[in-house]
Amino acid sequence: MAELSEASLLVRSFMRAYRYTVSNWQPARLTKPLSACKVGLVTTAAFHLPTQPTFDLKLAGDPSFRVIPTDCDLTTLKVGHTSPSFDHTGIAQDPNLALPITRFQELVAEGVVGALNARAWSFCGSIAKPGELITRTAPEAAAQARADGVEVALLTPV
Repeated sequence: MAELSEASLLVRSFMRAYRYTVSNWQPARLTKPLSACKVGLVTTAAFHLPTQPTFDLKLAGDPSFRVIPTDCDLTTLKVGHTSPSFDHTGIAQDPNLALPITRFQELVAEGVVGALNARAWSFCGSIAKPGELITRTAPEAAAQARADGVEVALLTPV
């Protein structure tokens, strides 16, 4: 992860002025072994399939998400995240860095994880005004995950 001092003046100014909120969030405890759980994947790399609309990269950020089937060919994914602070080199070489579908398929095959959900969720990072994300789209994705029986989620923030 980059240090703030490595960012441009514009990014450093934004990060210093951003109003962060403090949360008392606590992770849930598993009630059964991971080897018996269904895992859902969530990324903020703004991945989308060629057949899906790209993310709207307006100044405040796009709070929508794209559903990515976990049986897709990862090499076909497009990256919609264009923050000047985001280096695309790694995920261009291996999309698993931001959406580890192949790695989790391997973990399922090894019996480490019970199952990988049939769909993953891709959001755009760098959302400066997260109101709609918090009140509408993140709860929609969470409801889909619950409906799919997801018991554990892995977020790969980009």
